[in-house]
Parts: sequence; structure tokens; C-alpha cells
Amino acid sequence: MLRQLKVAILICALSVNGLFAKDKETILIYCGITMVNPVKEIATILEKDLDVKIVMTQGGSADLFNALKTSNTGDIYIPGEERYIKEYKPQGYFEDYMKYIGYNQAAIFVQKGNPTKVKDLKDLLRTDISTMLCDYNTGSIGKMTKTILENYGGKKFFEDAYLNAVEVGTDSRNINAAINKKSIDMAINWKSTVSFVENSGTIDVINIDEKYAPKMHIPAILLKSSKNKETTKKIIDYMAAKEGQAIMKKYGFVD
Repeated sequence: MLRQLKVAILICALSVNGLFAKDKETILIYCGITMVNPVKEIATILEKDLDVKIVMTQGGSADLFNALKTSNTGDIYIPGEERYIKEYKPQGYFEDYMKYIGYNQAAIFVQKGNPTKVKDLKDLLRTDISTMLCDYNTGSIGKMTKTILENYGGKKFFEDAYLNAVEVGTDSRNINAAINKKSIDMAINWKSTVSFVENSGTIDVINIDEKYAPKMHIPAILLKSSKNKETTKKIIDYMAAKEGQAIMKKYGFVD
């Protein structure tokens, strides 16, 4: 029921944001929450350069796909990691035009100064601190968290870590908000989100070994529902080219 409500809200937002504007060619981007800031900056530049209107709807990667699937409308899908493309491609909503625009890597997030002295993933089982993990059925960071925990300690460690969490979040933004309010001590989230203005000076990052937390490519893929395919390809190309990569790097998505 909650998933259906999220999809309904996303579809409604398409209309509210002016999807059906008649004065200019309109491009709709389904963008994972983590990438919103750089994609917004790129959109501002390209709206002028290409003389188009770019509309963006944001959310968890799975919810975004369900929205584009239900509405069968839109031009670009940018999930938090490539696994969503591989998982959903057989359903027939993607064109064979995709480029990588950056990468994400997960890390341990703690309050600034790490007051509870968190050291590594084992601390997810501590009973003297409050932890939060993302739902692995919705946001991309949830899917990655499941991978990390199973890589690190197997299925039992993964299950125990979720059982010990005081809350299961919905997406990366939800997790960071909980740390900023100091309602949790430890979480796993995408490292790039520390660069967001609202997280500046409130979150410290503890790196996770890449053998447990691999870097994940972020794809931008053309949708079959696009009515502006040539313009949309130019937008995807820009994101992957030198100018777009400089913007992605500013927000922590390119090394």
C-alpha cells in the first residue's frame, strides 16, 4: 500500500511540475535522490543552452521506476546504481542508449565527532547505540547495504544488523535527516551525500573496504516513452562529457 501511495504521489508530481507545458519542448528526468543536486545544476545550464524545459521528479530508485512504468511518460531514468537497469530492462521501458555519469560508494555515517566511537561494521550489532539502515526493497542505498552486510558477515550478520536497527529508512535523505536530528548514532549511506548543504558539518564518514562496498556506476538511460529522443540524448551526452563530469565531481560523484 505504501509503495502504491509513493508511486501515485510521483505521478501526480509530474503534472504539478508542469510536465505538459506547451510553450517549450519538455524533458522529464526520473532522478534518484542522491543525484538531485548535480542533475539540477546541469538542468539549469541545459534549459538555456537547448531552449527546453527540464522537469525532474525524485525518489527512491524502485519507486521512480514504478512511477515511469505506471505513467509510461518521461525521457531519462537515473537510478542510484546500475543494478536497477539490469533488473528492469527485460520489462521493455528502456532504449539501448545509456551512459555512465559518475559513481557512488557507500560508507558508515556517524554524528560529527563520532561521539559513540563507532569503528566499523561490527558496531551495527552494538546495543548501546542507535542504528538505522535503509529498506533494501526501495532505495538504492538499501540494496547496497544488503550487499555490504552479506559480503562482510554473511546472511546472519545481515539479518542481525537489520533486527538491531531502531529504524528502517526509506532512502538516503531520510537517513541523513535522522543523523542530523541526532536520533541515530550510526548508519550506512552514499558517501556523496555528505556534500549536500544540509549535511555540512553534521556528519562524519568512516570508509568501508571496497571488497565489501564496491563502487557502483550511476547510469542515465533513455526511456522508450521519450518523445524528444534527440534532445534527450544531448542531455545524457552532456552529463557524461567534460562539463557534466566537472559538476558531478563537485558533488562527490567522480574521483
